[in-house]
Amino acid sequence: APFLAFFAAVAFAGWRGGWGPGLVATALSLVTVDYFFLSPLGDWVTHPGNLIALVFFFALSLFVTLLNVRLRRANAERADLLERERASRAAAEYERARLHELFMHAPAHLVIFRGPQHVFELSNPLNSAMLGNPPHLLGLPARDVGPKEEAERVARILDHVYATGEPFVGREVSLKLPQLDGTLREFIFDVTYTPTHDTHGQVDGIAGFGFDVTDVVRARSRAERLARELSHNEEHLRLLAGASSFLATSLDDKATLRNVVRLAVPTLADWCLIDSALEDGTFQRMEVEHAATEPESLAEPLRSRTTYVSGLPKLAGTEPRHYGQPLFIEDFTDDVLPLFTDDPQRIALLKELRVRSLVVVPLVAGERSLGLLSFVTTHRSGRRYTSADLPFLQELANRAALSMENARLYREAREAVRLRDEFLSIASHEMKTPLTPLNLKLQALRRDMERHPGPVPRELVERYLDVGTRQLKKLAELVNDLLDVSRIAAGRLSLECVPMDLAELVRDVVTAYEGPAARSGSVLQLECADATMMGVWDRPRLEQVVVNLVDNAIKYGQGRPIQVRLETRDGKAALTVRDQGIGISEESLPRLFGRFERAVSDRHYGGLGLGLYITRTLVEAMGGKVRVESRLGQGSLFTVELPLPAPSADVAAPAP
Repeated sequence: APFLAFFAAVAFAGWRGGWGPGLVATALSLVTVDYFFLSPLGDWVTHPGNLIALVFFFALSLFVTLLNVRLRRANAERADLLERERASRAAAEYERARLHELFMHAPAHLVIFRGPQHVFELSNPLNSAMLGNPPHLLGLPARDVGPKEEAERVARILDHVYATGEPFVGREVSLKLPQLDGTLREFIFDVTYTPTHDTHGQVDGIAGFGFDVTDVVRARSRAERLARELSHNEEHLRLLAGASSFLATSLDDKATLRNVVRLAVPTLADWCLIDSALEDGTFQRMEVEHAATEPESLAEPLRSRTTYVSGLPKLAGTEPRHYGQPLFIEDFTDDVLPLFTDDPQRIALLKELRVRSLVVVPLVAGERSLGLLSFVTTHRSGRRYTSADLPFLQELANRAALSMENARLYREAREAVRLRDEFLSIASHEMKTPLTPLNLKLQALRRDMERHPGPVPRELVERYLDVGTRQLKKLAELVNDLLDVSRIAAGRLSLECVPMDLAELVRDVVTAYEGPAARSGSVLQLECADATMMGVWDRPRLEQVVVNLVDNAIKYGQGRPIQVRLETRDGKAALTVRDQGIGISEESLPRLFGRFERAVSDRHYGGLGLGLYITRTLVEAMGGKVRVESRLGQGSLFTVELPLPAPSADVAAPAP
């Protein structure tokens, strides 16, 4: 029992002390065991039989010490592992908290879905706000958040990522999402969906990461749009500069129109048409140009007819002419065809043309409408006009109209110079006509005076004076006509309208011209339906009108009867003068009442070509109208209509 207690003490020393104290205690215990516990007791001599016991004692003590050392080492390692695990957990929790904080405050949209239903496990505030901050977002499947169509589109992407394990990377993905006020707002994202895996490597969720690039994309779109507009405007400026260059130097109407349509096609339009406005409100197609991609077979029908009904302001095609504003149809459809024409052939032509966009711009110079300039794009080219194109097309039309007006003014100036030269030639001849016989009569009078040394016979002098008086009267009439034309051109023609009897005036003129008519072989036949015809007119000027008509009838009547008739028609005074003379050609009728216009050769008939011009001006100034009906070789009928006072009006006859 004492030995066991001793052994226990040694083992305990090795257990508690470890290798160092254990070895020392074991070595000392060998001596103690040999001296106190092995026989013979108290003897330091070791017998061979005791060696086995000592070795066993030593081995057992070392074994106990070894167990202690290893156990202590294992405990230390275990404690170290536990400490490391605790530290790792603390670090992981810290990192998790830090990452969560980063996620929550990240300037990007972050979301984590879990499971095949893509349940929201995490959504940072930015992403939640984008979704409209729906309540209880976490735990909801992706298909239940947002508009149905958009949610399904996102869910299909997530299904693909979850099923294949392949990430999804989307650039500038558009999503329409609800806002707090219930409206939908479009967002544009760069988004990435990456699968997450469990410990077995299986996909268990999806992490989403996205940047809102809405402002960037819109800014880029604006920049691209502005760049396109800038390029577009630069091209327009180059075109305008080129147009101004050749339009400014073009003084020919037809060349100007050709230049305009060739400038527009194909840069600005697939088809370009110019219609000239006529005085009666109709249009005349002047030029047609088309791009090479357009069928040539349509060009001739477009040249031969206008696609606009003539002069009706209710129709869209004529609006620019009547209202001075461009007509713009961005998307030309069959629904608008009836606004342009009710002619089936024209409708078929427009359908075959396949118009996509149309701009019709009025050609206006000052307050004068020159016509219409039409720009057309077709479905063959796919081009379409927008409201941004209108200012440029209007400016081009304005410059074209200015060039056309300059060409017209140049043409009129040349015509005016030609008429001036022709007029000066005729005027000098006409003014010499009365002077020549006057000069001859004066020379004859001188010779007669030389032959009669005494007083010249009265009859001879009176005959010479009659001839001179007639020639001076002709000269005075020529001068008066020139003065009237000058007053009309300057706007200084004045009238002094007083109550007068037109029937009396006509009778006086017919009576005065019976002699000249008889000398030409004609007979004046007067027919007045009323003995008197009172009105308010300028008597001298009205007498000038009647004299011009009667004098022309005598001059061109070829010695045949001339009928002068005065009557009342529809509340107006109607004076007609009919001759049976040479008549007037059809092509000369429209210009007959123009200044310096003559329907006959000045070599056979004298005159300045001013009489009918002055007649028309005087009649219109008194509120009336004058017209002519004639055929070549069948005489002429001139009609003057003047307004009469209302039946209730009391027009007093002039005092004698």
